[in-house]
Amino acid sequence: MGAVPFDRVDFNKYCSVTDFYEFGMAGVSITYHRCLSCGFIFTEDLDDWLTEDFAKLIYNEDYVKVDGEYVHDRPVRAADDFARRLAGCEHASILDYGSGAGVFVDRMRACGFRHVEAYDPFSSPRRPAGAFDIITSFEVIEHSPDPLGTLKDMRALLRPDGCILFSQTVQPPDILSIRGNWWYLAPRNGHVSTFTEEALFELGRRRDFILHKGDTVYGFASLLPSSFGKFAVDSIGPSLSILRLLAPRASLHAAIAFPSAQDVVWHPADATEIWQFRWTGGQTIWWEARWQNTEVLQVRIPVVQERAPGFAAGCEIEFAGVRKRVQRDRGEIVAEFATRGLTSGNIGLHMPEPMEGASDSKGRGLAILFDQAPLQHGPDAVCAAR
Repeated sequence: MGAVPFDRVDFNKYCSVTDFYEFGMAGVSITYHRCLSCGFIFTEDLDDWLTEDFAKLIYNEDYVKVDGEYVHDRPVRAADDFARRLAGCEHASILDYGSGAGVFVDRMRACGFRHVEAYDPFSSPRRPAGAFDIITSFEVIEHSPDPLGTLKDMRALLRPDGCILFSQTVQPPDILSIRGNWWYLAPRNGHVSTFTEEALFELGRRRDFILHKGDTVYGFASLLPSSFGKFAVDSIGPSLSILRLLAPRASLHAAIAFPSAQDVVWHPADATEIWQFRWTGGQTIWWEARWQNTEVLQVRIPVVQERAPGFAAGCEIEFAGVRKRVQRDRGEIVAEFATRGLTSGNIGLHMPEPMEGASDSKGRGLAILFDQAPLQHGPDAVCAAR
């Protein structure tokens, strides 16, 4: 779909919950863009930087002032967590990608994991030999101007049936309101790419990985991981597919005409300056869909407008006979379901009764994004891949 300008901050903005500009302004503006499909937020302003530029202007002796935990506290917490998660994998070969000072590696070795190595383009630039069963990476890919290229590099160091375990701070549900005031959108910390779960899912899909969703961490694995790989991603959480449902391109009726929904219609296409969409006219709409073979399905429906405040919050999504009240996230309504081994099926959206007073006699409910490109494009960026 492309991307549009999202917000602009000063280069010196750093990760702080009290004062983003404690160290003053640099007087250099950094512009972030947002992918209109998966929500990926990125800046192109550092794309031409060399490794030497990053070392001089970001990862210099002052970096500890803007991220005091990276030297010791964060890798210690990560090692303690993963020594617990991976108990039973002490003989696996593990690479910590983006290892910093190597504290994670030292602590994992002390916990009995003997085959652990470090790689970091700044502090441990010697490229490791061989392929690894497990790659760990903690708060790393947000520092990459080319996340797809970084994941490709990780994959080159991984056994075909291995897995990648990584921590990543994802965007909050209200990112469209707080925008550049999100504490994590911080160029001085080197955060040039920020993710949604949908962007992570898309990133993995483009490298033939299945995404696993955990409490504070995520995993990438193949469909048939090794015993080490399966044990590792199982310690993270279930495999996840993300499905985005849009208004139909041409049909005025529901995608599936169930007997109970014969009178459900979509109103003609409408538009804002950016989006094209259709208003719903009935209380139930169905889609026929397919998804990856995963344990959990996250259903997302992008809502451009609602007929009245609170209308969207009263909706439910149905899958395999289970109805769930939706959550609001980045302008979309969302619900998650156990897939029960299914990879296709019918998904329903149940809405409150359409509001009266619309310009037509049928009433209106939700304006759902129309299945085509937006009216305006920003930088020529591809979802999650740059």
